[in-house]
Amino acid sequence: MTATLEIPEKLYTVKEWLEMEKKSDVRHEFYYGKLIPMAGESKQANLVSKNLLRKIELPLIEKNFETYVHDVKAEVVPNGIYRYPDVVVAPNVDDEDEYIVKHPVFMAEVASQNSRHRDRVRKRKEYLKIPSMWYYLVIFQDEMMAELHAKNEDGTWETQWFTEPTDVIEFPHFDLKIVLSDIYWRIKLKD
Repeated sequence: MTATLEIPEKLYTVKEWLEMEKKSDVRHEFYYGKLIPMAGESKQANLVSKNLLRKIELPLIEKNFETYVHDVKAEVVPNGIYRYPDVVVAPNVDDEDEYIVKHPVFMAEVASQNSRHRDRVRKRKEYLKIPSMWYYLVIFQDEMMAELHAKNEDGTWETQWFTEPTDVIEFPHFDLKIVLSDIYWRIKLKD
């Protein structure tokens, strides 16, 4: 009987990961030295992200915020966790790094059947610990539903659900409101 030799998984530094990402055809999130390959998304998920971006981008630019989608990294834990949220918003002065948003105030993920648990549990726990964060929005791609986590003035978090086309999602820090149906514009949902 031969023994199987287990080769330990290589752990990368943030610097090594950033250099690899610049040359890679596949995006990888960074989790304490481990690289997590990112699967491509469906066209429907991409349209949902674009619809959200259409509703928030101009009003937020006017308020001195910048919006990014898909391919821009967000620092969740310095030197520990870096994610690729579907949409991320930061103050326009967040320019410490060319490739990473260091002080996000809003992040959104479009949840599929495969990513639902990760987006609603693991990423929620991570994102809500970011000191600069005000809002985390999870949008479901296969049904008209959104879950908003909003930080209160006292630093506690409140969760709201939106399921009706006429529901209005409010973002008081931005003085911004979005009607749920606008996020699903041109999206074909299953019954």
